[in-house]
Amino acid sequence: MPIPHQKSSFTSSSSTAQAWKLSLKDWASVHEADYLDIQLTTEQKLSHGDNKEVAYSVGVVKNCDEMSVLLMLANTRNSEDAIPKIQIETAYRIRKPSDSKPLEMYSSRSYETFHGTELIPRDGKLKSIYDVGTAEGRSQNGFFTFEFEIRIVSTPEKKFQDSGLKQKQIFMKNFESFYGESGDVKITGGKEFACHKLLLTSQSPVFRAMFAHDSKENAESTVPIDDTTPEAVEEFLFFLYHGRLQRVPIASLDFASCLVHLASKYHMGVLMGICKDILVDIVDVSNVLKMMKMVDKYPELSEISVKLGSFFKENFEVIVINDDWSEFMATNPALVTNLLRAFAK
Repeated sequence: MPIPHQKSSFTSSSSTAQAWKLSLKDWASVHEADYLDIQLTTEQKLSHGDNKEVAYSVGVVKNCDEMSVLLMLANTRNSEDAIPKIQIETAYRIRKPSDSKPLEMYSSRSYETFHGTELIPRDGKLKSIYDVGTAEGRSQNGFFTFEFEIRIVSTPEKKFQDSGLKQKQIFMKNFESFYGESGDVKITGGKEFACHKLLLTSQSPVFRAMFAHDSKENAESTVPIDDTTPEAVEEFLFFLYHGRLQRVPIASLDFASCLVHLASKYHMGVLMGICKDILVDIVDVSNVLKMMKMVDKYPELSEISVKLGSFFKENFEVIVINDDWSEFMATNPALVTNLLRAFAK
């Protein structure tokens, strides 16, 4: 029997992951075989490209000493035609107050994959990974946070291999395991970093060309990167091994500009895309002119020029009274001309 959670609040949502704060008072009212019922919906992407809404609910169940989770799809029990032809991947956790990273589906102990037909005619009981007391042990101010992630792929029959997303994550984790270990090449420049040629060549066409020929770097197994800071090089190498940045959020334009330089130098398009988002997030009246000069220097940043121009136009009266504006006009006449033309439109 479902027990409504009257004091629960929806805290976040994306197309695949959602989280709720659940009241310990509500959880205490759940008796064995009863459950807290959470109504959810997501979008199922069909093979021909259309999206279809899939309604489902999740039940957090007290079952003897275990805290179980039920996955229930709506409108699937009255007709063969209603059986969902979908492959489902799920994971959940009860968040620790100290957790700072989001739930990672494919590394979670609760990860499961199954076909929609396996939920018929019964609800799907996901594997139990917590005991009943976990909620109390991970609560804060009378609430615990339940996180649930689901991905759905349209397919008429059960697939036994994990999704491509999981395979990619496992592949990246194999790379991550080598981070910081002794390798077969050194990166130098204010600090020395041990790296692996295989990884460098797989991530950057510049490194690939470097180690494919009789270059000095290849012969000496040493790559000097001395045109930026050691901190930026370290962050760059962390990204190569992990596919993400370590120091987030990045609030310093100087540090972001170092990453832009490395992304451009080594033709790292994915990192450059991240840098664009960082720049858009941190733009203000004190740094917008510096960003405009960066865009002029690095053509890869051209996509953010419209946003910077709009910001300049909205904050023109404040920007032009700063000392930077006089220096900007004197040293960047072409940029000033373009700005004024855009401003006049």
